[in-house]
Amino acid sequence: MTAPPITCTRETSLGVAASRMAESNAGILPVVNEKGTLAGIITDRDICLAVSRTNRNAISISVREVMTRKVLSVHAGDDVRRVLALMRTARVRRVPILDDAGHVTGLLSIDDVVVLGVPHGDIAAREIVDTLHDMYAPRPRAA
Repeated sequence: MTAPPITCTRETSLGVAASRMAESNAGILPVVNEKGTLAGIITDRDICLAVSRTNRNAISISVREVMTRKVLSVHAGDDVRRVLALMRTARVRRVPILDDAGHVTGLLSIDDVVVLGVPHGDIAAREIVDTLHDMYAPRPRAA
């Protein structure tokens, strides 16, 4: 887990959010509300796509305009295998870790599981491969 996470608010500009990502070598920022609880998430991809679709400068676009509001999150005590199963089902590589009050205490990425879980014997390499396969395998389109 990466803790403490760098966050932003809904009012943060995409330019500032991108700078925070660059400074912290992250591709994702949890978005928090005025109470400090999770309000959404924004990724480097969200920023690139938003800027490419408009003539507006990244400084003039707020995170609120492009963030994902429905966010998969987990709690610090959750079992890592359960988290992997959630990542697999939702097809996400990173999830915010919340405390009981809904405050973001960290981020867990599939990279963290690879780096920390496999070498310590907590997670088998096969579990990681299966999770990644399910995340990226094409799904049939609905008719």
